[in-house]
Amino acid sequence: MPHLIIASLVMMELVELLAASHASHATILITGETGTGKELIACAAHALSSRSEHEFNAFNCTAVGRELIENQLFGHQRGSYTGANNDTKGIIRATAGGTLFLDEIGELPLEAQPKLLRFLQEGEVHPVGAPRPIKADVRVIAATNRNLEAEVEAGNFRADLFERLNVLRLHLPPLRERREEIPLFIKHFLAQYQKDEFKNGISLSAEVNKLLHSYDWPRNVRELANEIHRLVIKAKNSEIIGIEKLTTASGNGMSNLHTTQHINSANKIIIDGDLSYSEAKDALEREMILRKLNQLGGNVSQVAAALQMDRKGLTKAMLRLGIRH
Repeated sequence: MPHLIIASLVMMELVELLAASHASHATILITGETGTGKELIACAAHALSSRSEHEFNAFNCTAVGRELIENQLFGHQRGSYTGANNDTKGIIRATAGGTLFLDEIGELPLEAQPKLLRFLQEGEVHPVGAPRPIKADVRVIAATNRNLEAEVEAGNFRADLFERLNVLRLHLPPLRERREEIPLFIKHFLAQYQKDEFKNGISLSAEVNKLLHSYDWPRNVRELANEIHRLVIKAKNSEIIGIEKLTTASGNGMSNLHTTQHINSANKIIIDGDLSYSEAKDALEREMILRKLNQLGGNVSQVAAALQMDRKGLTKAMLRLGIRH
């Protein structure tokens, strides 16, 4: 299982479940916040499976427009539309015998969902313009940061497709719930990015290490990796990085690392008493918005409703506070 860094009990249990199901061809649904490493878990599931000698292909359901997504997934027959000069397999048939990772499955347009459901039920795809379906032996692993049960209730996702995907459910917890892995990630990314940037001997001061360990990382491992990468880029060989090098580039309030403490238990938020009223107010507002964004899968409309704000007001607040969406 390359690239997996695991130290927490919950992640060890997750990998044990993958190992126990190595001979299964069942569909897997991986849930979790953005940046938690869902694709790495999908790669691990493939590496442990009997399909490991075949292709592992990833498809992001938000990467292409609605009008092209069926073509990308299921392929087309020559002459099926203007410009279709050749037969195209589509990524499902191109993954024959292997594993297809469907990222952001919650964003799959409703009009494409019946075809994916048929593939999962019957093991066949119907290319655009083809006279008949074609068999395809592919295992599907899907991932989402959305609450698919809520999307089904809202009519945005088919209930029968959800049930087909939700055979083996794996939930990837956010980094703030597996803090024992943060030191390992810091060590890993420091080594990796020094190699990438042709640098050496760079380390973090005790104060920076403490702050990085205590921060909540709303965008999870990806955000931590980006921050370490920025620190390495700005550092000189053999430099001990101090707190002044921490950045705001990740857009999530990194500038308040040294003044704001976040406590997750019992939904409490504690603000450092040395802050000014204005700084404390911004810190509290930022934390509340980030928590709701994480809880509601980044759905701005739902966050606005939960915080009793209108969407326009929430968008303005996010811009003011440097929260990227």
